[in-house]
Amino acid sequence: MSNLQRTWLITGVGSGLGRALAEQLLACGDQAAGTLRTPGAPADLKANYGDRLWRAQLDATDTIAIREVTAHAFADLGRIDVVVNNAGYGVLGAAEELTDEQIDRLIATNLVGSMQVARAVAFFG
Repeated sequence: MSNLQRTWLITGVGSGLGRALAEQLLACGDQAAGTLRTPGAPADLKANYGDRLWRAQLDATDTIAIREVTAHAFADLGRIDVVVNNAGYGVLGAAEELTDEQIDRLIATNLVGSMQVARAVAFFG
């Protein structure tokens, strides 16, 4: 790895913005540690970029799993230079129409999960 190459940890690389960001960074020569809900995705990026794309399945609401995945990423990659908390969950509808479960899941994924990823990277880094 060159001194100019950065290692990114990106949550939610299975689709959408996370996948597009990972693909762009890999194409520019950086390394990406990507987390995703579905094991094995995105297989085409792994086939194209090999060891420069490190992948792990992760539930962004599971604090223990966040710590374990982050520890493995540091062990395998040596460092993480940039964190992108991209994994997210959206709910459509008026606030008064949302269930308690929807609100809890939204906060657990989008707020708590992102904070736990940042804490884990700071701890291991």
